[in-house]
Amino acid sequence: MIASINPATGETVRTFEEIDEARIEDILARADAAYRSYRKTPFHDRARWLADLAGLLESEKDRLGRIMTLEMGKPIAAARAEAAKCAWACRYYAESGERMLADEPVETGAGRAFIRYQPIGALLAVMPWNFRSGRRSASPLRR
Repeated sequence: MIASINPATGETVRTFEEIDEARIEDILARADAAYRSYRKTPFHDRARWLADLAGLLESEKDRLGRIMTLEMGKPIAAARAEAAKCAWACRYYAESGERMLADEPVETGAGRAFIRYQPIGALLAVMPWNFRSGRRSASPLRR
């Protein structure tokens, strides 16, 4: 079992069953299939998804803040601010992503050349600031 521990109280918030190797392989295969499909998605669709996510993060910042406080011990004001910061980042990339990833011409004197940014695969994990490996606890206070 994997436990989420409240770092302030040491209380177990929730436990999760570990998944087996076959399930992990299935999840990775589905992530790869999604990547292969989404990599062809036009920028305007991606920007809309990021803008929608920003709105969701803002509308749910109180609930998300409570989860961060409970699971990480982050002060509630800082947790709400983190949700708002993530919304800001989503909006930034929604507005700037297409420009940032546009082809960049390079003068070589030998013809047409450019730098192109292309997706390379699915993101495996996003880990919180206090993530630690191990099977017993996700809390930095329970070592």
